[in-house]
Amino acid sequence: MEDFLLENAARHQHLVKAWNLKNKPPIKDDAVTSPNITVATRIRPMLEHEVSSGQVVATFPRTGASGVVDIHELRRVSFTFKVGKVFGADRPTEKVYEELVQPLLPWVWEGNVGTLFAYGQTGSGKTYSVTGLERLIAGSMLDGTLPGERRLHVSIIELAGNSAHDLLSSRQPVSVLEDSFGNTQLAGAQEAQVSENDGSSRSHAIYRIRVENPAPEALEDGLLYLIDLAGSETARDIALHASERMEETREINKSLSTLKDCIRGMANVDSAGAAGKDAKGLYIPFRHSKLTKVLKHVFDPTGTRQCRTAVLACINPSFLDTSASKNTLRYIEMLRSAQPKTQSVGFNPAVPLSWSNKDLRNFIMLKSGNPSVLPAVLAPHESGAQLLRLPADQFISRCLQSDGVTVEQAKAFHTKFWQLHVDSQRSSAKRNNGSAPSGNIVNSASSTSRDSSERNKLHFTERIRPGMVVRWNPPAELPLSKNEQNLALILCPQTAVGTEVQDAFGNPVCSDNPSTQRYLCALVVPGTLGDSYEVHIWRQVAVDVEKMEAEVLLEYNVTTRYYHITV
Repeated sequence: MEDFLLENAARHQHLVKAWNLKNKPPIKDDAVTSPNITVATRIRPMLEHEVSSGQVVATFPRTGASGVVDIHELRRVSFTFKVGKVFGADRPTEKVYEELVQPLLPWVWEGNVGTLFAYGQTGSGKTYSVTGLERLIAGSMLDGTLPGERRLHVSIIELAGNSAHDLLSSRQPVSVLEDSFGNTQLAGAQEAQVSENDGSSRSHAIYRIRVENPAPEALEDGLLYLIDLAGSETARDIALHASERMEETREINKSLSTLKDCIRGMANVDSAGAAGKDAKGLYIPFRHSKLTKVLKHVFDPTGTRQCRTAVLACINPSFLDTSASKNTLRYIEMLRSAQPKTQSVGFNPAVPLSWSNKDLRNFIMLKSGNPSVLPAVLAPHESGAQLLRLPADQFISRCLQSDGVTVEQAKAFHTKFWQLHVDSQRSSAKRNNGSAPSGNIVNSASSTSRDSSERNKLHFTERIRPGMVVRWNPPAELPLSKNEQNLALILCPQTAVGTEVQDAFGNPVCSDNPSTQRYLCALVVPGTLGDSYEVHIWRQVAVDVEKMEAEVLLEYNVTTRYYHITV
């Protein structure tokens, strides 16, 4: 077929000129372009060896029509595509940067997510374009023109099929994971802090710049992804490969196929939304490959963080590659009509990510235990999302600045706060399937706290009851550890047992002194898991009220089958 085309190159050029003399077909552009997605096409110039072999240009930007590309084949009709911006062979990389990429920088600088990915067949100029754009981005971020102080961190990983490697750390393996906030994390990828213009690039790589704002009120780090996609291989390309590269080629094409499915899925979701139909049954398979996992923020219609995306379709203009060029432009046309909608997150008392600083302070005041953690100390300006990102040791350290708050209380409040966040991230279906019926005794009595808010205002010694757990200071003669928190679960007052009853240590439960208040209690001992406890109901001890220091709230976890301190 190639030989036939080369033999008829002059005929092809004659037909193209004749087509240009006709009235060009009108362009119907009814696609709804999302303001968060910018699509552009770059047609590279013919290379010297292509011209010398007799190849001719078959892909042209239409003169006088913005964003239109015409592709001419020898034995078929011509094809026209509406593809957003078009950069012809005479447009330098600087123009591509100014019109396509530069608008992303202030967006990312202020803590948002921006993505550029270059898409196209092998040899279409993707790596050349991305390399030049990386150099220009680095220059703009480091020349001081963007306002404010930022710290820049760079990660570079290579994806080959479903394998990921860190290009900053001797190709160490990298895991592409999703964190509890729904963000994609490159676990194991080294970050290099940028202190000078870094013009390095890697082909078929993901280059991530994290923009850290040191200001305390900053909510999120800005993220800029530059993705030089591996080329989609045509039969002519594959024929040039050795047999050992065939498997790698198949994996590359598989991941690009998943990318196409995601683009198609986005278009279907958008079409359903425009028609007023329910899009819940539509599926975007972004978790099917590591490539689309990294691009989750682009394809996930349930995402809560806005992303602006620039797509650069790179085209080889040769008439030998018209089939691959048409495939590239078809999928780019889909992106123009696809609008990933981010969900606005209003206040939800069960979702800490939705809390403002005022909402968070109310939660701290009401739910941090007794004595309450001071909201102004724990969260002077943070929102719920910001406090979730505070390291645990700093969270606990802030809690301990409030008078009377113990380490155990601070840890318990941190656990409670995070448990609420984790529960809020589960799907409603999973919560419904995983929860026990409301009448289940395990769930209805999972906490040792059953007092009303009015009774909780009383000192705990004035409301002692069976089932209450207390921290106490055992006498020196008892063989109990003084380095651990000693807990006991109250069973009954001493008057409820006979005068001859002894506890587990051989001491009489009933005191000789009638004025002594004493209770028979079950020992609560540390479990095998960290910060967990078990109730040894048969190991009973007599505890004087004067030895009791505070009430401790325990909550039963049906998964671990242990009790954990709560507030």
